[in-house]
Amino acid sequence: MSMAKKILDVDGRVLFLILFLTVAFPILNPVVLPMSIQTYSQQAYDFANSIPNGSSVFVEGGNIAATDPACGPALSLFVYHMLTKNVKLVFFSLGAEQAFWTQKEIDIGLTKLPAGTPAVNGVNWVNLGYISGQESGVSALAANIRSTVSKDYLGNSVDSIPMLKDINSAKDFKAAFWFGGSEGSVPYAVRQLVMPYSLPTGADCTTNEAPNYSPYLQAGQLQGLFAGVRGSAEYEYLTGVPGTGLGQAMATNFGGLYWLILVILGNVLYFITRMRGEK
Repeated sequence: MSMAKKILDVDGRVLFLILFLTVAFPILNPVVLPMSIQTYSQQAYDFANSIPNGSSVFVEGGNIAATDPACGPALSLFVYHMLTKNVKLVFFSLGAEQAFWTQKEIDIGLTKLPAGTPAVNGVNWVNLGYISGQESGVSALAANIRSTVSKDYLGNSVDSIPMLKDINSAKDFKAAFWFGGSEGSVPYAVRQLVMPYSLPTGADCTTNEAPNYSPYLQAGQLQGLFAGVRGSAEYEYLTGVPGTGLGQAMATNFGGLYWLILVILGNVLYFITRMRGEK
């Protein structure tokens, strides 16, 4: 039996084991390779990077269990990105599940910070938790935080939180970033933050939601948009902080490349064996 025939007869389980290793490696050890950046992602990064040091940013966290793997990495990186610029962050969510995943991504972002980075709860960031009412809740929160919520996600009184001493409405923020997941809530930001308060706002959502928001980007009502796992990966690439977003993107690339190699190699070896009269 020729070498070509032996390769063609390799047990399929071996091929799937190699596929598993090919995909698992970049997820566990994110590999940074050159990649093209979508225009909306570049705009979102440039917007986030332009937020003045020491300012305050309003952040909606809308991920759930289904969307956190794709969009969560961008949120945790945003926490890292802003706190390393000494930007203060005020988080809120439009659902109880979303509030849980928002806090989870905050915690992940905190663990990535360089030693000595100011990141004290209540001083550098606060999570107001679940705000009921959907769009009307956003409107109320933007108008008056204290009349809308009395305690933060961790049960602390809003009046006792030092960083909120001079913050009580959307007018007190320099920017907003809306991590809407698949909520379909990004238009809330446009209608309740951008239009009434002229608050510059960026966004993040799942890939399937992104086309819905193109008009807002083209009209300048959104400053940029990270979409799905690719958006998370591009944000990590641009900041130079590889994480699970870049790991997932590279795993997809490596997996696709592996199957392409198998298809080409399989066909070449098949014709070689045919030319030799092997069966």
